[in-house]
Amino acid sequence: MIMRHVRGKTVWVDLECPTEDEITSVMQEFDIDERVHEEISTPTPYPLSIAFPGYSYLILHFPVMGSEDGTHSQEIDFIVGKQFLITTRYESVESLHNLHKILEAEELLGLPEKSLKTAGMVERVLGRLYASISGDIEQAGKRLERIERDIFSGKEQQTVRTISDSGRILLRFETSLARHEEPLADFLAALSTPVFFGSAFEEYAARIEARRIHAASLVSSYRAVAGELRVTNDSLLSASQNQVTKTLTVMAFTALPLTLIASVFGMNTEVMPFVDSEHGFWIILGLMVGVSLALVVYFRVRKWL
Repeated sequence: MIMRHVRGKTVWVDLECPTEDEITSVMQEFDIDERVHEEISTPTPYPLSIAFPGYSYLILHFPVMGSEDGTHSQEIDFIVGKQFLITTRYESVESLHNLHKILEAEELLGLPEKSLKTAGMVERVLGRLYASISGDIEQAGKRLERIERDIFSGKEQQTVRTISDSGRILLRFETSLARHEEPLADFLAALSTPVFFGSAFEEYAARIEARRIHAASLVSSYRAVAGELRVTNDSLLSASQNQVTKTLTVMAFTALPLTLIASVFGMNTEVMPFVDSEHGFWIILGLMVGVSLALVVYFRVRKWL
């Protein structure tokens, strides 16, 4: 599917899940090199930036929340010339879909054409994509807040998996954004040369890079939070297990003298205190209860219970 916005001399062509014929027609229209055509035709597993005479080519992978394993990457290819922007993607990208709706509304309202100069459009598209990443990261941050509440409400065991899932999602976001740094810098530097937009583009480039850095900083902050929550949760689990172990140890130690008393008075001897007494059973039972109570008091005084 091809979506196109034209204002004055600026053209944005967005290819979503394009057919080979659609790719060929666009590549011929803008005189794009055959090597770029081959790259666009199939997904590329790594980011890439190449400057050609008259245009610059960029491949980035943007992490998205919502798949079964927490995240997946959406590849977007950018081809930027002085008067055109071409984007290619292999699935629907919500942030770009929303941007199309906004541009259509602006066109219906007859807003000034200067808002769609190529340099500004590049910033607008990349800014939307990085803003979407920041939004997903904020959602991960809210999830961490829920995890923190669960940890301190006695759900340490249930949160082990959710902490792991959140940490894995944030790691994938961090990895993807880190891989953007070098190719994006090369791409923006190429567009800032006199061959393309010159020094006037540096302001746009700074805003785009600021968006990426902001998203990367959010990921780094929330990864640190996830790490602290993991440590806290592990500490609470250990404390809970230690408490159980201590309780069982105290119970076993309390039962030991009772077992000893029962064994002593169960010996088959001719002379045994209280055995021949009319109230011998109750005396021995009272002795056992007294010893148990004394041990419990002792354990409480020592704060072992």
